[in-house]
Amino acid sequence: MKTHPLTERHDCNGADRHCMLSYKARQRGNAMKASLIACLAVLGLCCGPVQSDADTLYVSTFNAQSILQISSAGAVTTFEGPGSGLNYPVGLAFDNSGNLYAANSGGGNGNSTIEKFTPNGIGTVFASSGLSLPWGLAFDNHGNLYVANGAGDTIEEFDPTGSGTVFATAAEGLNGPAALAFDSSGNLYVANAANYTIEKFGPGGTGSVFATSSSGVDNPEGLAWFGGNLYVANGGNNTIEKFNALGQGSVFSSTNLLFFPDGLAFDSNGNLYVANEGNGEVLEFGPNGVGTVVASGLGNAVYLAIEEIPEPSSLLLATLGAVSLGAFLRRKRG
Repeated sequence: MKTHPLTERHDCNGADRHCMLSYKARQRGNAMKASLIACLAVLGLCCGPVQSDADTLYVSTFNAQSILQISSAGAVTTFEGPGSGLNYPVGLAFDNSGNLYAANSGGGNGNSTIEKFTPNGIGTVFASSGLSLPWGLAFDNHGNLYVANGAGDTIEEFDPTGSGTVFATAAEGLNGPAALAFDSSGNLYVANAANYTIEKFGPGGTGSVFATSSSGVDNPEGLAWFGGNLYVANGGNNTIEKFNALGQGSVFSSTNLLFFPDGLAFDSNGNLYVANEGNGEVLEFGPNGVGTVVASGLGNAVYLAIEEIPEPSSLLLATLGAVSLGAFLRRKRG
């Protein structure tokens, strides 16, 4: 009867050196395998989906021409203020390297740019061509930045070097595009603030109507995709609408805390944050739709972006897993 490799008996009688070497090699290999399996099992149980409490929320304030930081503890500080390259900022988005991009709408003065800020706050102009009242921002999975031109009725696509091309125009259904959001399949959703519709564009740029006023859209200003659903901030009736992948909508929240809701963003725990442009507050909603005020007195709080930071314990466990796997592979080759 065949026994399991970790429990098989040593049947060498001591006279056969090759038998002894083979046995010892098997035992070392089995011990390493067992250690690796145990380590990965522990890491799998401990790490799972990382849920971070260290996420930092960034808020653009239109009239104050600033970007504020709100910590997970609710502390508000200024990340960038007037004179740092901001000019009536609206949309915000992070790239994979932790750089923050801000859409400078220009406030009607025609000075429209996309500003890029490094994690330590150094700002440079990322793009200035092809922009006309830039509003919402969103990155695709390839590191390309998409910009909604609110006055030009276009979506511009910029590669990581800042070189831009037109992705979609009014001919594809754009009418006062404001917020942008990508789903997990690479489809781009656009909130048309002028005609109360949500437009959906495939990765190739083909557009179609995803939702209209008859399905619950009312002056859409903010978008966020999470858990297979699209969330829409309705500035017209002070609600947050939730749409499934088929475009079927339902009211996520209609609390009286909402006052001209604008930007939306999810943290790594699945909580939804909402910028109330009407009263300068930021709200937090749990998955059950219950909202609370996390910050107030922010002026014209317009759009949001969240920088997700893994907790140190999660980073340590991931590092230990990588080291253990590397050690196992090196010993195996040796």
